[in-house]
Amino acid sequence: MKVLTKEEILKSLREDGITFIPDFWTKEKCENALEELSQIPPQAFEGGQGGDKRFQHTNRYIPSAQEFLTNSFIQEIANEYSECNDADRVMTTILNHIPNKKIDSGGGWHVDSMESHQFKAFMYLTDVNEDNGPFVFVKKSKGLVDDLPMHDNNRITEETINERIKEEDIIECVAPAGTCILADTTFVHRGKQIENGKRVVYTTYFYDRG
Repeated sequence: MKVLTKEEILKSLREDGITFIPDFWTKEKCENALEELSQIPPQAFEGGQGGDKRFQHTNRYIPSAQEFLTNSFIQEIANEYSECNDADRVMTTILNHIPNKKIDSGGGWHVDSMESHQFKAFMYLTDVNEDNGPFVFVKKSKGLVDDLPMHDNNRITEETINERIKEEDIIECVAPAGTCILADTTFVHRGKQIENGKRVVYTTYFYDRG
């Protein structure tokens, strides 16, 4: 599989708002992270807006999360992409399918901020398919955001997406464990509703301290 250069990653971010880095971690490293997470008591997790389970500041407790937070290559990309480059924390999100219950990560279509950029790095610790709640992203949507009607907390209705967004611009981020996704979350995105199985992801949050 072709290894992306830094220039190719930055080009993809600037044009589409997202890029994928396959095999960023080995399967063994992902399994080690999952084993570390299994030692965290369930009460340490809080409920997210879409019903997922979230463990803030995982990097304070788990070595693999700290390693992801301080990865020098991701930091280099963040530095060159925008001023939203201060790696603040790693959050773990876990989606578990529960029959007859609607659960996703993030609570539907939204943007994280109306600022110029908002940078995040995602590490898939489990294989993510179309049924277990993949990250869904609308490429090239940055220029549309100001004209999209929104409700609470920068949320966008499904009806608006169907009316205003081209289907070919919607990417379901299906990928195996070990895939790193870098995204500008001022573009439209969501976590898809989980239909079966389980999805576990590390997310590094970057901020513009200026």
